[in-house]
Amino acid sequence: MWVGVEPLLSLFVLSLPVIWLIDWRLSSHSSSLNPTKFLSLFLFFLLLLIVSQAVLGHLDSPSHYYAVNWGISDSLLIGIQHFSTGPEGRLILVAFFYWIYVLIRHKSKILPVTVFSLPLIPLIAIGASAGSFEPVSQTIVSPFSPSPTLYPFFISLITGILLGEAMIQALPMFLEKEISFLKARFVIILWVLVILVVSFKDSISSLSPSDSALSFIFFSSLMIVADIIGGVSETFPESKGETWASLAFTFVLIAISLILINSFSEGISLFGIGLISILSVLGSQIPSLGFDKRNRSAHRWSIFGMGLASLLLITFESLDKISIQFLSATILLIPISWNSVDRYSRSNELR
Repeated sequence: MWVGVEPLLSLFVLSLPVIWLIDWRLSSHSSSLNPTKFLSLFLFFLLLLIVSQAVLGHLDSPSHYYAVNWGISDSLLIGIQHFSTGPEGRLILVAFFYWIYVLIRHKSKILPVTVFSLPLIPLIAIGASAGSFEPVSQTIVSPFSPSPTLYPFFISLITGILLGEAMIQALPMFLEKEISFLKARFVIILWVLVILVVSFKDSISSLSPSDSALSFIFFSSLMIVADIIGGVSETFPESKGETWASLAFTFVLIAISLILINSFSEGISLFGIGLISILSVLGSQIPSLGFDKRNRSAHRWSIFGMGLASLLLITFESLDKISIQFLSATILLIPISWNSVDRYSRSNELR
């Protein structure tokens, strides 16, 4: 039965806000029926239907443009390989494997669908924006379609598993006021592995929209690593509480990175630089408004504001590679340098 991949992808994207609203409203109420369980299973079956319909389009005769571009076969195994070879198919498979792993691996009886489904946004919404799965009637397949291999399928599987485990391990840390290095080191390693996997680009993953979606995941992972490192730095004696020296150092590095981007990058406008600056400043004010009581929260929220603006620009393809490199280096360097700046500042005060 052919339902059509494009309507299913649209249904999935439109279902996420509704699911989040239901999860927010009902998760706090005690009930014999667990709505979050049904919501997570709904997303799973919808992903399963999307993948199955997309693979069916690669069998016998092409049913969508994606099959025209990447090939068809009489074999189900080869059809799966054709599907996984293209950029959009790879993203959808990563989302599919990620959600399966989260459902199996998550030990809590209540799965926070609202939080765990966030990585599905770039994998589905951005991956479906190219219109590659629109139905076609012609039976001619592009002669330039690559030979299918199992390599893209396994890359999607590994990426989905790593992303799922990293999310499961990292979420409890965001609720803790203090993060020790012993607890954080394994989580940091997981997110670094995710960063390395999505950073590896071949001839297919470098194509749009896969490139934008993987850059989105790369930058999001980098923000999480930076936040965890910032939480670890709070446990050191010289960095207890919010220090003006390291806060000023944070904004100096952000300003330097924006100056470098304006000098060397041709893919970002003054609007993008202004957006990063404004959200960085607004992010640092969130603790003063009473939304966060953590130590050094102004520092970490300024990085969040900077990262959020960068993610918005990545989504609309307004950041080139050199801009992403400058911003990535800044986001990592800031929390790593906090303790050194605080130590130097305190030693000068004692003199």
